[in-house]
Amino acid sequence: MSDKIEGAESGPAAAGGNPAAVALGLAGASRAEADSFLREQRQMLHLQMEEMRQRNPYEISHFRLRRFSGWAKALFELSIGLLVLVLVAGISLMVWNAAHSDGLVIESFTVPPDMAARGMNGQVIAGQVLDRVTVMNAVRSNRAAQSYANNWGDDLKVEIPDTGMSVGELYRFLKNWLGRETHVTGEVWRTENGIAITARVTGGSGATVTGPAADLPALLQRAAESIFAQTQPYRYAVYLTRNDRRPEALPRYKYLALNGAASDRGWAYLGWGNAIADSTPVQEVERLLRQSLPYPVAGTTTNLAVAELDLGRHELYLTYLRRADELARGGSDGQNPIFAAGLLKSADARLSAALGAYHDAAASMQAALSLGYTSINSASYLLAALQMGAHDLAGARAAVVNPVPSGGFFGGVSGLLQRPNFDLDMAWALEDWARVVSRAQLVATIAAKTPGTASRLPTTLHPRLAYAQAKLGDIAAAEALIAPTPADCYPCLRQRARIAEVRGQRARADWWFSRAAAIGPSLPFAHTEWGEALLARGKPDAAIEKFKLAKQKGSHFADPLEGWGEALMAKNQSHLALAKFKEAEKYAPNWGRLHLKWGEALAYAGKPDEAKAQFARATALDLTKADRAQLSRVAP
Repeated sequence: MSDKIEGAESGPAAAGGNPAAVALGLAGASRAEADSFLREQRQMLHLQMEEMRQRNPYEISHFRLRRFSGWAKALFELSIGLLVLVLVAGISLMVWNAAHSDGLVIESFTVPPDMAARGMNGQVIAGQVLDRVTVMNAVRSNRAAQSYANNWGDDLKVEIPDTGMSVGELYRFLKNWLGRETHVTGEVWRTENGIAITARVTGGSGATVTGPAADLPALLQRAAESIFAQTQPYRYAVYLTRNDRRPEALPRYKYLALNGAASDRGWAYLGWGNAIADSTPVQEVERLLRQSLPYPVAGTTTNLAVAELDLGRHELYLTYLRRADELARGGSDGQNPIFAAGLLKSADARLSAALGAYHDAAASMQAALSLGYTSINSASYLLAALQMGAHDLAGARAAVVNPVPSGGFFGGVSGLLQRPNFDLDMAWALEDWARVVSRAQLVATIAAKTPGTASRLPTTLHPRLAYAQAKLGDIAAAEALIAPTPADCYPCLRQRARIAEVRGQRARADWWFSRAAAIGPSLPFAHTEWGEALLARGKPDAAIEKFKLAKQKGSHFADPLEGWGEALMAKNQSHLALAKFKEAEKYAPNWGRLHLKWGEALAYAGKPDEAKAQFARATALDLTKADRAQLSRVAP
C-alpha cells in the first residue's frame, strides 16, 4: 500500500492533486505526514496561481492580437475582392458601351500648314463640319430616331487622338472593334483655283468639293451634306424637303423606297408621295402608296386613305384610316413619341368624321392642336371643316381667324386652296348656291395650275358644283359636269341622285341613292340624303327607315336624328320628335335649323315657353335663307 502511495507522490497525480490518490494516501499516512503533504500542496497551488497571474495579461494581449490579425486579414481579402469586382464591372461596362456605340465621330482633318498657322487647324475644320451635321440631324420629323436603319442619336463628336497607352485609347480600341460608330476622316488641300475638301466615311468612298478659298463656309456645308447623305439617307431627304429642295429630295425618297432597308421603305414612300402630290395625278399617287402596304407606317397608310378620299372611294378611305389607326396605336411603325399623341388625336378626328361624328371629330382635332399637331396645310382649316360638318359655322369662322402655320413640310398649290375651299364649304352649308358656283370656279382655276390638284377636281369639286348648278336651274350644265364622274365615286353617286331629285326624276334618284349606299356600306351619308329626299316627297315612314339605317352606321351623326325628328313631326308626332332633337343636340349643339325645328315641335306639343327658348337659340345661330324666313313665320 505504502509503495503505491509513494509512487503516486512522485508522479503527475501528486502534482495534479488526483482526488482518489490523495484520499488513499492520506488514509494510510500519519498526522504529521498528512499535514506536511497538505502544506506542500498549498505551496504548489500558490506558485501556480502566481504564475497564472503573471502570464494572464500576456495571454489576453496575445489573443487580442490574434483576433485583430484575423479581422485585418479578412478586411484585406474583402478589399481585394471588391477591387476585383469593380474592375470586372468597369471592364464589362466599358465593353458593353463599346459594343453599343453607334454615334458619329469626326476625326481631325489634315490641313495645309498655312491654314493651321492661321488657326484653322484640323480640329477646327472637324468642329465646323460637326456643327453643320448637327443642324441637319436636328431637323424635325414625325419619325422616331431609333427607327432609322443607321441612327446616331445625339452622339456626335469630334475625336482628338491620344498619345501613348491610356484607358481612353483602350476604350477607343474596343469601340472600333466591337461598336458600330461612323468615323469620318478628311483633308483640306490647295488647288490652282482655291481649295478642295474631301470627307470620307468609314466603309464608303470620299466626296470632294472644290471652290475658292473665300467660299470655305459653303464648301464645309457641302462636305457636311455629303457625310449626312451617305450615313443618314432618309434624314437627309427630310432635310432637303424642309429646306424647299424637293427636286433633290425626290430621287432620294425613291431610291430608299425601292432599295432601302425595310425600316426605311414605308417612310420613304410617305416622302415620295408627298413630294409628287402636286405634280402627279392622284391616281398615280394612290397606286404608288399602295406599294407601301408591305412596309406599314401609319402616316403613309393615312396618306393612302386620303388619296382614296380624293378619288371618291370613301369606303376604302375608312378601311385605310382604321388600318392606320391600328398602326399608330400599336407603336411599332417608328412614330416619333414627341408627336405621337397629337397624331393619334388627329386620327381620331378623321375616323369620327368619316362616320358623321363631326362634333366628336372637332373636339379631337382641337385636342390634337393643343398637343402641337401640324399638317401639310394649316390644321386650323381641318378643324374648321369639321366644325362646319357639325353645323357650327361660327366656330368654323373663329378657327381660321389666326390659323396655325402648316407643318412646313410641303408647300405648293394645295396651300393656296385652303381659304377658297373654306369659303366654298361655308357657302355650301348656308345653301348659297350662287356663291358655291363662284367659289368652285375659283378653286378650279387655282387647282388647274398643277396636275396633282387638277386631277382631284372631278371627284371632289365637280359633284358639288353640279348640284349647285342644278339648284340654280342650270340642269344642262349640271348633267354635263356630273356625267363623266367615276362609277366608284361615293359623293358623285350621291349628287347624281340629288340632281335627279331636283329634276323630279324620283325613280332615277332612288336608283342612284341605292348605288351610293351599295358602294359605301359602312357610311351613313347616302341613307341620310335619301331619307331627306323621301321626306320632301311626303313619305315620312320611308324616310324614317333610311334615317334609322343612317343612325346605325353613324351613331353620333346629328343629321339623320334631326331628319328623323322632322319626319315624326310630318306624322303629327311632335311629342316623339322632341327626343330625336334632344339627342341630335349632343352632336350638333350649334345647329340653327335643329333649334328651329325643335322649337316648332315644342310649339305643336303645347310647350310655348320652351319653344320660345329654342327659337331664341336659333335666332343667334347661322341659318339658311329659307330657314331664316321660316323662323320669322313661326317665332312669336
